[in-house]
Amino acid sequence: MKWQNLILCIVFFSLIFVSCNTNDKSKQKYLADIGDTIFNPSLDDAKFKFCDSSNVLHKRAYVKYTGGTKILENDIISQYKIKPEYRTFNGYFIVRFAVNCNDETGRFRWEVVNADFEETTPPKGLEKHIIDILKGLNKWNHPFYNKKDYDGYTYIIVKIENGNIVRS
Repeated sequence: MKWQNLILCIVFFSLIFVSCNTNDKSKQKYLADIGDTIFNPSLDDAKFKFCDSSNVLHKRAYVKYTGGTKILENDIISQYKIKPEYRTFNGYFIVRFAVNCNDETGRFRWEVVNADFEETTPPKGLEKHIIDILKGLNKWNHPFYNKKDYDGYTYIIVKIENGNIVRS
């Protein structure tokens, strides 16, 4: 009986050891542009340039908006013009973009999801209206980290209920 228990223990721990080693993350290979938004001439303004595209900061918290979140929300809501057809929409616009060291924005990418976070299509015109508002915001401050200026990425989530923008 003791030998059977010993053999079972050895088999059990061997299986655990093997399963732990099969996903060695240090051996995984990632694309060089993970996290970067590649220039797309059909989406992006060719005038937007990174100051140093080899060193873009991926620390969202370091990209600031002059006046903070409340002013950002006010700036978005003050430009938002609701139309009757927007009132049927409930969901989120998740928008990621870059801010270069000159405080200019570009490389906007977005996804529109419903309240269950499933991809959806908003009413005609709403998507363009939201994206145009976000592209027009000009109070962004590029990242300053470890006493150095950087280009960086950030994102905004705009929540809409019954066609109205909801404050965070």
